[in-house]
Parts: sequence; structure tokens; C-alpha cells
Amino acid sequence: MTITRVETILLPLPASRSRLSLTAPILPSSTFMAVVRVHTDGDHVGLGFTATNVAGQVIRTLIESELASLIIGENPNDNERLLSKAQGRFRATGWAGLAARAYAAIDIALWDLKSKTAGLPLFRLLGGARSATSCFAGDLAPIGSDPQQTVNAARPLLDQGVLGVSVEVGGAEVQLDADRVQQIRDGLGESAWLGISVDGRYDLGTALAMAHFYEEDVGIDWLDFPIPVEDRVGYQRLAERMEVPLALGSTFDNRDDFRRALERGEARVLRPDPLRLGGITPLLKIAALAEAYQAAVVPYRLPEVGVHLACGLPNVPMAEWGNWLAGAFAAPVTPKDGKLVPPNRPGHGFELSPESVARYRIE
Repeated sequence: MTITRVETILLPLPASRSRLSLTAPILPSSTFMAVVRVHTDGDHVGLGFTATNVAGQVIRTLIESELASLIIGENPNDNERLLSKAQGRFRATGWAGLAARAYAAIDIALWDLKSKTAGLPLFRLLGGARSATSCFAGDLAPIGSDPQQTVNAARPLLDQGVLGVSVEVGGAEVQLDADRVQQIRDGLGESAWLGISVDGRYDLGTALAMAHFYEEDVGIDWLDFPIPVEDRVGYQRLAERMEVPLALGSTFDNRDDFRRALERGEARVLRPDPLRLGGITPLLKIAALAEAYQAAVVPYRLPEVGVHLACGLPNVPMAEWGNWLAGAFAAPVTPKDGKLVPPNRPGHGFELSPESVARYRIE
């Protein structure tokens, strides 16, 4: 089987919900979703996708002008070699950033093709650890959101078995963070899973104080990315003082970043972003590395991929669920009886909504 053509589609999807930005004067009104269809001389077509809030046209240009030519004429099952080939193409200018994000769409399409060729759903090709996975809601409590609205939106999900929510904090007033998190905890109850995501906005002193409050007074299940990743000493101090896990990795660009975090004991939960890394292939290397350190892996966002990773790999205990790209798919992944269930057909099982393509596509 040989790759014959790479088709691209750019969809500026409406932002799923409004959020407060601490740095950007203009809020993004859309998420650019770049889709690829990798055609072969066989019976199968692989569907892949990536997303970004900026430079959507650049992502499409990178795919069409640089990356497509690297894989046309190649065997789509050679995903390791094709990833290395793409990384080599950008070695002089740097792989991390838009190049990796653009290639992620191709890599996901290659895995879709690989599992279709094998006649297996992707999660079974990855290992088939379980048929459904626990999940938490990742988009119900963005920074600046009203806590009661979060509770109202989360309560029906918790009633059906969704674990809980991730709450984004790190505003200008830490007391507002504390009050908001406490209100969400009170509204959801003590049994609900509650993660805190800071996106590196705290300094060490604030992180130490707030970690104590979140852990002792509120009761949380992890603290995700509390201080800038460059503060290695700070992470070691936090890890020494906290009982709940530190989660880290949503901004990491390569395997060495994860390795250092594991070796230094900075994180017990890794949060790799498959789009930032360049797809499923590099993320699998990180999952194998984490298993050696007995660390859990919970992929950052992208439930369409996360559900397969969590159901395929034993050390991916749950997936993050949200509606970031749901509007593009004919049948988006949705919790059923509190679990995410991957499509049980060859490939990753997701197809584009013809209505969404007709409505949003940029030519």
C-alpha cells in the first residue's frame, strides 16, 4: 500500500465557550482545525486532524507545501520512519511549534490507516487495555468563569458517572481563585474528582500557599502546571510538600522534557499534548517512558485521540473530555454512563460532519 495523495481541509470552528485571557487583548473567536485525508492506492483513506487558535492558514500551508511531499509514495504503515523524515526536514529551523502541530494531523491519519488496514479499532491496535475509560470534564471551568455555571453544567455529568472537572485558575487575585474553587467543590460535593490547572501562572511562593489550601481545605486530586516549567527547583519543592500528584507536560515539546521531569520526581502524572508533540507516535514513546517510572499518563485535551489511548494503554487511566472540536465530527465522542467509549470499528472511527465542512470550510 502506497500513499498517493494528501487532501487538506481548514475549518475555523467557533470557540466552544468564552474565556478570560490574561495576556491577549483580543480573544480568539474560533479554533482553526486543519484536517488531512491521506489517500492510498488501496481501499482505505486515513483521516487526521490538528488544531490551533492562531496561524491556521500557516498550518495548512506547511502540510501542503512541505509535509505532503515527504509522505507521498511511502508506505503509510511506516509511521516511525515518516516521523523521523519530517523531523529531519525541519531540523535546521526547529521542529517544535507549528511544524510538529501540522505533522500531528498526518500522524493521526497514518494511525487511522494502520488500524483500518489491520481491521481493528485504534484502541485495540494500541493494546486493548479496556473497552471504556473514565473521564473528567476539561472545558467547564475556564479561568474567569462563573462557579455556579460550572456546577450547573457539571452536575448532570457527575450524576451519570463522569469523575469531575478540571478548574482553571491563576487570575490576578488569588483570593478570587480560592473562593471560586471552594464554591465549585461545595457545589459538586466531596466525592467529585477535582483537578486544578494553573497554566504556569503562579510564582513559587503563591503556588506553595495555594497548594496547601487546595490540598488541605478544598481537597483536590491533582495540581496541574502550577509554576513556569523552567523553575525546576520550585517543582522539586512542591513535590516534596504535596501529597496529591503534580501533573506536568502540556507544554512540553519532546521526550527529554518528560524524562527530566520523571527523573527529578517533579511529576506523578504526565499530560502530553499529542498535537504539540507531533501526533500519536511520539506520545506512545512518552507513555512507555512513564510506565518505567510508574507514572500515570493523561493526554491533554483532544478526547478523540485520548479515548483510544486510555482504552489502549494500561497506564493511561482516564481521558479529558470537552467539546473543543466536537462540532466538526458527525458523531463526536460523548460520555455514556459516565465513560468514554471509543468507536468499535476499524480506525479511530471519527468522520467529519458534511454539514460542518460545508458551513465552515475555507477554500
